[in-house]
Amino acid sequence: MIANFFNKTKPATIFNVVILLFLFYFVPTFLGDSMEFSWSFLFQKTGFFFWLVLFLLIFKFIIKKNKLTKDNAYPLLLAVLILGAFPKAIFTNYIVFSNLVLLLCFRKIYSLRSGVSTNIKIFDAAFWIGVATLIYSWSIFYLLLIYIAIIIYEKVTIKNLLIPIIGVITPIFIYFTNAFYFDNLVVFFSRFKYDINLDFSPYNFPKFIIPILFLVTILVWAIVKVTPKIVSISNNLKFSWNTNLNHLLISVIIIGLSPVKNGSEFFYLVFPSAVIIANFLQNSKSSIFKNVILYLFLIIAVSVYFL
Repeated sequence: MIANFFNKTKPATIFNVVILLFLFYFVPTFLGDSMEFSWSFLFQKTGFFFWLVLFLLIFKFIIKKNKLTKDNAYPLLLAVLILGAFPKAIFTNYIVFSNLVLLLCFRKIYSLRSGVSTNIKIFDAAFWIGVATLIYSWSIFYLLLIYIAIIIYEKVTIKNLLIPIIGVITPIFIYFTNAFYFDNLVVFFSRFKYDINLDFSPYNFPKFIIPILFLVTILVWAIVKVTPKIVSISNNLKFSWNTNLNHLLISVIIIGLSPVKNGSEFFYLVFPSAVIIANFLQNSKSSIFKNVILYLFLIIAVSVYFL
């Protein structure tokens, strides 16, 4: 059964997750793309697919390094299934690259738990947020996550509160300097558009309604069920869990305010959602329950291509 197979992180489980991502990416690419086949087209699509695989590998590293879940492949599998449920996410270049850069930020934020090189980690996290902001302006909201993590991990000092500002400004200033030198300030300022779109009517279709309702239901269920157990334990997992919940909240805010409402914005939910649901599944003693949840995810991820 699927739950037992992914219950441990092994090369075989990682390989199967990558194969699943491969199917979600290449099947619609060649069945639905109107472009004629060419070697350059294949090379382009294959190259972009490797960026998605890199995202998964970094995601796995962050989870394992910071012990956000137990030693299982549930987070990886859930990440791919969520992406499969919102297929536009894996075909939107700037969304993928901004999330890939943000992973480098999240790696530093969650590692604040160790208490080692705190100043450097805070600067690095903010720096990568600055880079991600140049790719997709709404990424700047994750600057709030740094401050929340500083509070949660009890690293509040005047220096630590100022470092994120310096860190996020650094790549933006470097890009500004380059744009100014080459008289290209129009492009620079175009990077910072914050047009708020509160029109959710694009979601009024089965291909959005079904996965959104299912994901929200599982997330709420997982948070209500798991949070009391984790909070009652006085260890680093409690701090990481609180950070992840705030991570989820910020991602929801970005999706809600984002001018883009085509499903690609749900990529920002992948990290926190996969971690939360993975903790939910690994704390369940029922194999049947785990299998039902995972199979439902798989069914929804496949069915959206026919809705």
